[in-house]
Amino acid sequence: MFRNYLKISLRHIWKDKGLSLIKIIGLATGISAFLLLAIYLKHELSYDSFYPDKDRIYRVTTKYLEEGFYGVDYPAPFSKVLVNDFPEVEKAGRFMPISWFNQIRPGNKQENYFEEGFAYVDLDLLKILDIPLVNGEYENSMGEPNTILISESKAQRYFSNTNPIGQKLIINNDEETLYNVAGVFEDFPTNSHLDVDFLVSLAGVEFWPGEQEYWGANMYGVYLKLNPKANVDELNDKLSDITTKYFLPNWIERDFSNPQDIANNIKHELQPIINIYLDSEKVRDNLPHGNRQLLWLFAFSGLLIIGIACVNFINLSTARYTLRSKEIGLRKVIGASKKQVVSQFLMESVLFSILSLIIGVFLAYALLPFVNGITTKSLEFPDWTIGGTTILIASAIFLGVITGLYPSLYLSKLKIGSNGKSNSTGVKGNVSFRNSLVVFQFVISIVLIICTLVVYQQMKFVSDKDLGFDKEQVLVIKGTDGLGPKISTFKEQVLKLNDVNHVSISDYLPMEGAMRYSDSFWKQGRQSIEQGINSQIWRVDHDYVPTLGITMVQGRNFDGKLVSDSTAILVSKTFSEKLGVDNVIGTRITNKEKSWKVIGVFEDFHFESLRHQISSSALILGRSNSMISVKMRASDLEGSLASIQKVWDGMSPTFQFRYDFLDESFVAMHKEIEGAGKLFNAFALLAIGIACLGLFSLTTFIAERRKKEIGIRKVLGASVTSVTALISKEFLGLVLIAITIAVPIGGYIMGRWLEDFAYHIELNWIIFFMAGCIAILIALMTITYQSIRTALSNPVKSLRIE
Repeated sequence: MFRNYLKISLRHIWKDKGLSLIKIIGLATGISAFLLLAIYLKHELSYDSFYPDKDRIYRVTTKYLEEGFYGVDYPAPFSKVLVNDFPEVEKAGRFMPISWFNQIRPGNKQENYFEEGFAYVDLDLLKILDIPLVNGEYENSMGEPNTILISESKAQRYFSNTNPIGQKLIINNDEETLYNVAGVFEDFPTNSHLDVDFLVSLAGVEFWPGEQEYWGANMYGVYLKLNPKANVDELNDKLSDITTKYFLPNWIERDFSNPQDIANNIKHELQPIINIYLDSEKVRDNLPHGNRQLLWLFAFSGLLIIGIACVNFINLSTARYTLRSKEIGLRKVIGASKKQVVSQFLMESVLFSILSLIIGVFLAYALLPFVNGITTKSLEFPDWTIGGTTILIASAIFLGVITGLYPSLYLSKLKIGSNGKSNSTGVKGNVSFRNSLVVFQFVISIVLIICTLVVYQQMKFVSDKDLGFDKEQVLVIKGTDGLGPKISTFKEQVLKLNDVNHVSISDYLPMEGAMRYSDSFWKQGRQSIEQGINSQIWRVDHDYVPTLGITMVQGRNFDGKLVSDSTAILVSKTFSEKLGVDNVIGTRITNKEKSWKVIGVFEDFHFESLRHQISSSALILGRSNSMISVKMRASDLEGSLASIQKVWDGMSPTFQFRYDFLDESFVAMHKEIEGAGKLFNAFALLAIGIACLGLFSLTTFIAERRKKEIGIRKVLGASVTSVTALISKEFLGLVLIAITIAVPIGGYIMGRWLEDFAYHIELNWIIFFMAGCIAILIALMTITYQSIRTALSNPVKSLRIE
């Protein structure tokens, strides 16, 4: 019987090639989308899950209770105290990214290469993470000053033909400080929140005398590994002892106002390493993160896509199988049981599903590079294993059974008439079911269209919003630390170019990967009686404000000719308001270590993504030399860029010229929005495409079944327009029902998504109106061709006696 079912199934597939191809393409497209999303979700959900003892590894965070955000930076002795004071902690290690290391070369070469991904670490961190070494040993690698571990890919780049162990590296052209390569580690996987290629030993490092024992400078991220029997909740409660025993005395010594209130406002908490990537929305760590809410939205969308494909398959199967009433009648006349009829149609459905799976897998392979481009990931298809292949085949069979179950059960219930045909009893119910499935398909399609429009509008809002600074035509040159004392000369030479307006030396910029530093400030003389103001404080030069087009609202900018400006400070409008002074100009403020005189107030500007509210900021004169910003005229950007590179090559011929544009770098802080928009575009196109395939086929089917009715109407004088409207109005009505259902669903989903942004668009009727118009237009385009074709057909042919 199996061979007979298979033979008949293949015969019917071949006989109705057009419909069969539509059904296979629709299901294959859904399967490919589902496979690609499964690969993407597996990658995102597997972040940091490769560490051998991942369940015992945590990052320490500080929750600021009133402000509602978390910090991750701690003083140098913090990790040592964790191990000494808490028996639950087996090891604790420090991690500090180094933004000012960027130009690097082997000791025996002269050409420098621009690199990112440097970090200071200590030996215990390597042991906690158990980073595999390809060459070298832990104990011999990081115990000495000026030692460095490099990734396997960088070792291949710089020492492809030699043993890297013992080789010297020169950073930022500093030939007096040579770094000894003590080991090579395996490249961090792409699903790691740590993306580094150079690990520099903290042994012997002291940024100023006494820094390693000082409790007043938060500079290091701290990771720890707990003992197997440690209770995390109990340890979280006990960590407050560190505040009382170590932080509080430091604050009292530095004459903080209300130090006990500060202590009461913070709470140290351990964050599992496997949660860092997806669950750090309120953590300020300057690391790239995923969005769990968006991830589940993608997962839901993937299920909807495969759901649309299955619904489309069921709809077409049900509609088409009703034309096989003679076959069903003959089968029942010669004694076929209900079970045998069901088995025949299930066999056809499973065969369709397996063919769709094969095509869907190949389609997924072909589309994977496109998905990598959208998501900026390096996703790979999993290796084929017996278990994985078995699961895929079993899934295809299960999908075939699910999609074929209703049509086969429906057809097996048809009764045999006196002419041997199956009666059409129940057709009305069948039509209602098909219509419900059409509505379901378009509800999903319209929801995805709404998501696409909202994400696009939010991305446009990010690009067009007044950020408080002018990001247009600002070139950011990276790796300028390597210029050393020539950096000021380089600035002067660039300023002489015709198409350059301003140049500023500072690596504190409103872009991803730039420096950040925050501190607490008081009006001088009030530090022991008032709560401090938490604010960013950036070291800049006197050209920073005009280069970034920051608006001064009170006072003046720095003046490079005034020596007194070395102790001057500019504060943001929010900072000024928090000081509570009528006229802030001339006010002296302090951070307990140094004091400054306020000479100007600037308009607030966004230096973080629009997910966060604008916070206080301040600018002081100082050097931070790893980036240079150049404000260019818009007349000839390419020519200006070439001129700047010519100056660079003339002054530093062995250094790579690396740059970004500030507008692009700011938008990059919202790259998850851009990626979401592109994915929703792809999902919406897939959903619409599959729905339209089904709608086109159903239109063809309805026109075929009603051809005699249409022929009679035309003979009686019906116009082409009226016949076209007759066929179209049924489906347009279904689309209108789908719009009514989809609008509140899409509005709710995207309303929740927009809540993640402190600054966002408002959902309005235009978005939903556009989504509805797009759906109606697509439906009209799909059904009009077949409707007009049927209306123009010769009625004589349709009324001919069989």
